[in-house]
Amino acid sequence: MGSGIILIVVLIIIGFAITWSNQGQVKHVESQRDTTDKQREFLSKHDNRTTAQVNEERETLINTIENALAEQPDQLKQITSIINDWADMKIQAFQNRRSWVRNPDEPEA
Repeated sequence: MGSGIILIVVLIIIGFAITWSNQGQVKHVESQRDTTDKQREFLSKHDNRTTAQVNEERETLINTIENALAEQPDQLKQITSIINDWADMKIQAFQNRRSWVRNPDEPEA
């Protein structure tokens, strides 16, 4: 009878230990899922424009400032340079984000 009670107590302790262990694993998995969801949400809000779309916006912006700043060539040159740099960076970011799909064996630069 005494050994039966000891066996029951040991089984209850083992049950609690397994439950606590699983709760820790569940919290870890939930934490990973939350992190993944946040990353997915961030990427979904990211500005994903193609090269053609960026070049189209570049031309629109340059034409707009050429009309607005026709009498101020120094400012026109500086702003045109900024717009070109912005467009080049957007295109490069778009290409880098997609490069692993086209060339999965090449390391990223």
